[in-house]
Amino acid sequence: MIRHWIPPGALVFSQLAHGAAWLLLWRIGAADAVHVPSFLGIAWIHVVALGWATTAALAVLVHVIPSFSDMQWRGERVARAAVALFAGGTLLFVVSLALRPTLAIGGAAIMLVALCAYTAASYATLRPALRGERVQRAVARALLVTLVFLLLTASAGVALALMLSGFATPAWVASLPAAHATLGLFGWLSLLIFGVSARTVRPITGNRSRFPAAHIIVGSLTLIGVPLLAIGVSGLPLLARVGGTLFALAALAYALDVLDVLRRAMVTHRVPQCFVLASIVWLLAALALGAGTLLGEPWQLAFVFVVLIGWIGQMLDAHIHHIGVRLIATIYRGDDDETRPQDLLDARLSWAAFFTFQIAIVLATIGLLRGDAAFVITGGIIGTIGWIVTMGNLLTARDRAIRATSLSLLQ
Repeated sequence: MIRHWIPPGALVFSQLAHGAAWLLLWRIGAADAVHVPSFLGIAWIHVVALGWATTAALAVLVHVIPSFSDMQWRGERVARAAVALFAGGTLLFVVSLALRPTLAIGGAAIMLVALCAYTAASYATLRPALRGERVQRAVARALLVTLVFLLLTASAGVALALMLSGFATPAWVASLPAAHATLGLFGWLSLLIFGVSARTVRPITGNRSRFPAAHIIVGSLTLIGVPLLAIGVSGLPLLARVGGTLFALAALAYALDVLDVLRRAMVTHRVPQCFVLASIVWLLAALALGAGTLLGEPWQLAFVFVVLIGWIGQMLDAHIHHIGVRLIATIYRGDDDETRPQDLLDARLSWAAFFTFQIAIVLATIGLLRGDAAFVITGGIIGTIGWIVTMGNLLTARDRAIRATSLSLLQ
């Protein structure tokens, strides 16, 4: 059995979850569930955070963990199997939330087991790197810290699922939702992007950061700010503001660094670069919405939406248009270095997807801020169109890779 450098099945699953998220957003608008959190809304959050973002992240980490740390996988079969198990648990979990919330504990438990297995294999791989040279130690620590945040998020999620399913739980579990979301959105997904994109944005832009200290500042402020924010949102407003400020400073430092990298971009594949730029713009918008939320504005739904679809989602779209296409080239051409992603993709479809997604996010955000279901429905429809265009473009890339391989064999 061929093992690709990133498990392709996991990326396919994550893209299907991406499409499901836009359809579910459409359904939320149609049900007029745009004013307060609902089970449909909670299901939507987890479709994006788990099905799309986390499944893709775990798949990419299969390549990143040994590549960034210069270590050989120990337990690679376990890690890959854990990604598949996590995807299955995610599917069960979100379907339960949407149709029968009391059954959500089954999916939550499966995901936690999968993540424990994945983290154990990752630790076994990274443990020797913790005794390596300075950079190697720093990379290993950073990767393990992000996985610890993921385990904390999943553990809190299991506790909440137990409560939702009617099991007896301590009273403090009822105060966990905001902390659970904070750990997942900022301690896991945002911190992972801050760290991994320092390497992955290089092939997208053709250059690297000019400020190595920025990476240390971003990581340190996030590591301090996120736990304070997670504790604070559970009932300590002052602590939440301190933690939120520290995370905002980390995000601003990251944004300025990436904007400088984009300003000097040399690679001609502009669409992924524009997705990265859009991600940074939405990150800044999320900071403004988050600040308003902490100060008492009723912006919570719009804030979570912009963090997930805007900041995290657009960064994922950037990578699927570049690194994802490189994986397609690997599968169908046997190479991942010689083939340029822009040679396989249809540029018209790439630009159409980019603009369509930005319009969809703007409309849905306005709808959530105003409590206007029509805007949310329109955003969901346009986002679905953008996803269809993206999938068509990826299929185009696959067909072009197959044709190129056939031509080379004939020659």
